[in-house]
Amino acid sequence: MGQFIDKNMMQVDMLLSELDRNRIDEFIKKECNEDTKFRNRFLALGAGTVFAPSSETYSSRIHDLIDDFSGRHGYIEYRDTFDFNHAVFRIFEEADEALKNKRWRVVLAILTGMADCSEDIINSGDDSAGELGAIVDVCFEEWMELASNEELPDDIGNEIFELALARFENGDLKGWDWWWYWIDIAITLADTADRQERVINILKAIKPDGDDWSAKYHAERAQSYLLKIMAKCGTPAEQRKFMYDNVSNPDFRTKLIEIAWDEEDYDEVLRLATEGEKHDSEREGLIYAWRKWEFKVYQYNNDKEKMLHLARYFFFGRSRLGENEYSMEAMYSLMKSLVDKDRWHEFVESLLNDKDYSQFYYQKLYIYTQEKMWDKYMAYLRKNTSTFFLENSPKEVRDLYKNEFIGLYTKCIREFFVTANNRDRYKEGVELLKKLMDYGGEKEAITIIEEQKARRPRRPALIEELSKI
Repeated sequence: MGQFIDKNMMQVDMLLSELDRNRIDEFIKKECNEDTKFRNRFLALGAGTVFAPSSETYSSRIHDLIDDFSGRHGYIEYRDTFDFNHAVFRIFEEADEALKNKRWRVVLAILTGMADCSEDIINSGDDSAGELGAIVDVCFEEWMELASNEELPDDIGNEIFELALARFENGDLKGWDWWWYWIDIAITLADTADRQERVINILKAIKPDGDDWSAKYHAERAQSYLLKIMAKCGTPAEQRKFMYDNVSNPDFRTKLIEIAWDEEDYDEVLRLATEGEKHDSEREGLIYAWRKWEFKVYQYNNDKEKMLHLARYFFFGRSRLGENEYSMEAMYSLMKSLVDKDRWHEFVESLLNDKDYSQFYYQKLYIYTQEKMWDKYMAYLRKNTSTFFLENSPKEVRDLYKNEFIGLYTKCIREFFVTANNRDRYKEGVELLKKLMDYGGEKEAITIIEEQKARRPRRPALIEELSKI
């Protein structure tokens, strides 16, 4: 494919060298007249040089693309969002080229135009694949890149600062996290005391409103950005005091805990974490975070009793994906190392009978397996019979209770075929029958096959699939 493109471009170069200026002019005029997209891309070459760039021009181009990709219902279908994304990214390429050549006003016009219709982009179609949101993501990434550019002229920087502050105050994209990009851009450009004071005053005005979750979330985010602006104009001591004054903000509490840990002030780590657990008692994710810090302190102090208490908490489904240190397996091993051998059986029974965790079946089955409680494992299967539980049971259970196991699995298959009504379901049923035979239930499998053929003689798809066994 690459060779084909290279060959075509060679032919283009050859043709351009042969054609005179008039013929090229005529071709460009004709194409511009007949093809809006071509005209827009051609006119983009003159933005910032031949004529002043306009944000309205780029907004218009994006709205034209939305219209082009919208179906008869005025909505971009899921399958078309990929091509729409690609088409819009060609405009971003123009911004990248302009930035490379320091054509600041062209970049400003493109990004302003893009921001002007960001909400229209988000609402223009089915964004299940994230292609529409990705456009807005890139738009603000480019805004941040522009604002952070060390060669940015002062007048352009001032325009961007005023634009960002105004957009934030006017709630542009409020309700999405992109709204906060505006204040982030303003903070990036707040290099004078006046600008810093304006940003601080705007952020301080954002306060929680009673129990309203959204208002509380915005207030906490505003505090986080206040800390960011303080990093530009305040001392480390002032920043720490600000975090302590607003320690109910979980980001600040986490930062203060990290500072205390680095300073080896473990009493302060524990104080902040336990206080956080009480303050955020209805937010499970935060409780988990604060208890992790408590656990680290207890480990450091070798406080076995409190380590055991939290190990129990983490064991019962409180670990997060990928956190092997707090996994069910790691916590069970830790508990076993902390409990005296002569008390271990009693402790295991307390885990199994803990009313607070009575619904945590996976942990119970794990205990049965680790402690070889095959009778209790089988008792659980009798009460909670399903192909999932049966298939995932230990081999020891399947061997020790073979006949009963086969009987339960046979019962599940019969129940499955009661509702099976298409070829895909029949195929699933056949796979279950094959597993039953692997477990030693060949006789039972043959009986079910004969039953199904007799019960549904006019289901050719069923008969065909069963005949494959």
